[in-house]
Amino acid sequence: MAQDPILALYRPHWSQQTNGLHHSISFSGEYNAGSDAITNSFLNSFYKGIFIAATSKTEQENRLLPSNRIGIYATYAGSYCWRPNADSSNWEFVIAYRDRQTLFGKFSSDAFKLAFEGNRPFLGKTATLDNTNLTNLHWQQIQFEAKYYTPDRKTDAVIGFSILNGQQLQEINIRRASLFTEQNGTALDVSSSATYYRSDTALTKTGSRNGSGTSFNFRFNTKMGDTTSPYRQLLTFIVQDIGFIRWNKNSEIYSVDTTLHFTGVDASAILINSGQLTGIPNSDSLIGAAQNGQIISFLPLGVLLRYTLFTPGQFWGGIDARAWSYCDALPQISMFAGWHTKNCHFSLTTGAAWGGYSRLQFPLKIVWEPCARFSMLAGTNNVIGYLVPSKTRGQGLFVNLSYAF
Repeated sequence: MAQDPILALYRPHWSQQTNGLHHSISFSGEYNAGSDAITNSFLNSFYKGIFIAATSKTEQENRLLPSNRIGIYATYAGSYCWRPNADSSNWEFVIAYRDRQTLFGKFSSDAFKLAFEGNRPFLGKTATLDNTNLTNLHWQQIQFEAKYYTPDRKTDAVIGFSILNGQQLQEINIRRASLFTEQNGTALDVSSSATYYRSDTALTKTGSRNGSGTSFNFRFNTKMGDTTSPYRQLLTFIVQDIGFIRWNKNSEIYSVDTTLHFTGVDASAILINSGQLTGIPNSDSLIGAAQNGQIISFLPLGVLLRYTLFTPGQFWGGIDARAWSYCDALPQISMFAGWHTKNCHFSLTTGAAWGGYSRLQFPLKIVWEPCARFSMLAGTNNVIGYLVPSKTRGQGLFVNLSYAF
């Protein structure tokens, strides 16, 4: 899954050996990238700027669906957690700073070919770009959370509130579009109905304040069943990123609804005057001038429901269901199993998941707690994405380093 805020990776991870410690800090980061059509090797080559051979493009085009999903997510964070009464406290408080960026959407197979090969494959044909949507969203947030444990420690709940800073927005929604190229390449016929949004272009540095907003999150865990049974059951429910960003009034909105027959530029109509070229169509004549105004973007909201069964020994397993809105991802079903050493200094969790952007994935997570103060959590959303990148779709790495004191 390309965007998975459900992990709550930004929170400090308390070692199970922790005794009498009130404070914990953590630093974390993750990235995820996936598509139900684009392979990992192709995505890596494109990101690194490596030359992509024609054969590779052809192989990739043969994998395309009529409508294809893509999602990319990256974040880093620092956080601090405080327990007023150490291990006996019913309360826990967290403050975190998070920098987050995501790109997601859907695109037609013809849109992919136009992007990587131009219109040469469409001589005498029509390229269809209907229902192509892409969003690039970059924001920062200061997040406050309070966690409450019931006196019997069977249930805990977290509620969080975040103040958001919108740094950058780019979004294109192509409702209908087609491009016909004459067989001899002498003319183009374009028909389109689309909208393009982008945030204020005058402020582009890291942390630039082009918008602001708020968001909420909620988590709930409860132990189920007979407390005397050697098998323990845990039910988890999470809602993440209920919020929005309102972009400032200098944001730009382009609305395109046009039909165009283009035969090129007559060289005799180009006049050179004081270094200026005239007679060439500009962007305003093709897509219209931008309108300035406020834009509202909803965050990609995530919901998770998970069931976990802990055995009397050192193993556990479970199943969860996840869904997202506003980001064109499919619902996801995951099955997982885990093991830990007898002293709980090391644990490993793996499983299989289907859905999101990448369809089939095989996640892997390890937790290492060498002492009562330090813990490390690391893993990948799809381990086979690194073993056979040319045959797989979906990749991602995450890490959390926590220190208690």
